[in-house]
Amino acid sequence: MRRYRVKELFGPTIQGEGAHAGRACVFLRMVACNLACTWCDTDFTPANSRQLGATEIAGELAALDRRRARMVVVTGGEPALQWDSEIATTLAAAGFRVHMETNGTRELEAPVDWLTVSPKPRFHGATESLADIRPSECKVVVDESIGDSELADLERRYRHCEHWFLQPCDGDAKSLPRTLELIERNPRWRLSMQLHKLVGLP
Repeated sequence: MRRYRVKELFGPTIQGEGAHAGRACVFLRMVACNLACTWCDTDFTPANSRQLGATEIAGELAALDRRRARMVVVTGGEPALQWDSEIATTLAAAGFRVHMETNGTRELEAPVDWLTVSPKPRFHGATESLADIRPSECKVVVDESIGDSELADLERRYRHCEHWFLQPCDGDAKSLPRTLELIERNPRWRLSMQLHKLVGLP
């Protein structure tokens, strides 16, 4: 039985971003990431993490999910580094609908119910590139590197995607005005805010 490096499991809370913002859920945050984004607001380091089996993870998530929303958001770090058929099958058997957010540099070894790609190519190292995936939604964090041409490139790459979101970079006072300007020029894209932070939830 494989053991997964888990930073935290928490909930009940809400999904704060993207097409499912406001939905009740629980979270599974995995350790490690293959990128080093300078403005990342998430602790996915190994410190105080745990090694858990898939059955243990599913059991803890079910206990957290007191109202039986049965939606788990799998994130990190980069969860695609650990995601496989064992944990996918175990969570599905426990009744969970799995939503995952990925930076898009890895193909998934097992399917999920909803895939959010949040590409950050400016932080790719020499060995990183965007993988051939078909996400349910594309969510771009807007910093000074994002412009019309970058959005057009993503629209071509993820042409089968139905949902497109721009999210201001947390802590960057200039990112909200820039985000709104981009949406005016590129109306396919919608504004995503971190709703959970606005209402004081984890």
